[in-house]
Amino acid sequence: NYVADLAEGEKRRATVKVLRIIKNKMKNIVGLAVAVEGVEGFMPASHVELRRVEDFSDYIGKELEAEVIEVDTAKKRLVVSRRDLLRSEKEAKAQAWRDAKEARIQAAKEARTAAEEAAYASVEEGQTVTGKVVRIADFGLFVEVGRGLVGLVHNTELSWDRNVKAEDAAKVDDEVTVLVKKIDRENRRVALSIKATQEDPWLTEASAFKEGMVIEGTVERFLPFGAIVKLADKVEGLVHVSEIAETRVEKPEDILEIGQNVKVKVIKVDLKHKKIGLSIVKAVKEAEKAEYSSFINDKPELTLDLKEQLEGLNN
Repeated sequence: NYVADLAEGEKRRATVKVLRIIKNKMKNIVGLAVAVEGVEGFMPASHVELRRVEDFSDYIGKELEAEVIEVDTAKKRLVVSRRDLLRSEKEAKAQAWRDAKEARIQAAKEARTAAEEAAYASVEEGQTVTGKVVRIADFGLFVEVGRGLVGLVHNTELSWDRNVKAEDAAKVDDEVTVLVKKIDRENRRVALSIKATQEDPWLTEASAFKEGMVIEGTVERFLPFGAIVKLADKVEGLVHVSEIAETRVEKPEDILEIGQNVKVKVIKVDLKHKKIGLSIVKAVKEAEKAEYSSFINDKPELTLDLKEQLEGLNN
């Protein structure tokens, strides 16, 4: 039988059958005798597996895939190896595993993106939805409002009470009702608000005050241009310096004191901007007018019929 020569650097794949174990004079195993295309060849021990093999007895009689790496017909030398073949197969399996892993990661990423897009499509700005708290941070609550869609309720949007902190507002896994304030698809951000779903206590209290009313309040603090007067638990109004007294007032503290109870007339209610304008001067005039009317009503003889007055002038 004949095995074709190899060109320089060439390797040729072949199926070989293990015949026996070959030992040296020291009785150390140096390799295996194998049949290659009907010709006996030699497979060095270090070329049988990628790892060191201690017992080769299980290999006898087996057929193995190998490569012919050396053919010397003059010396009747034929050498085969499995090492490079196994290394290539191992690398191919590793690459296949990496490719499969990358494919799984990509598929999961695409699935998340699709779910996120579906979630974005399921909510709109201005919509009130129910979500689940998934994380609590120093600056607010992260709430999942759709599968894969998480938005932020900033501390300023937790409550009308500015003292409420994120950890006080809710716990992880709590369901909360939120208003979708803004959707930024480009930067993947959703701004939410719990406060916007609640009735503004200021508006509730302020709605009781109408323009023209004369009420009593307490001076809370001073500003360069007026005094802040407390009207209710959450409602304050401003008395401009021009509305404190009939005479010119340079500084409100020249006339008023902190904690002083004063009667004021409501001259403007701006619910949109949460502003209430007050006047002490007009409240005083209202009181004087009321006293005058009461006095006149008690003394009808002091009044003359308008017709009689006109007739008197004509005479």
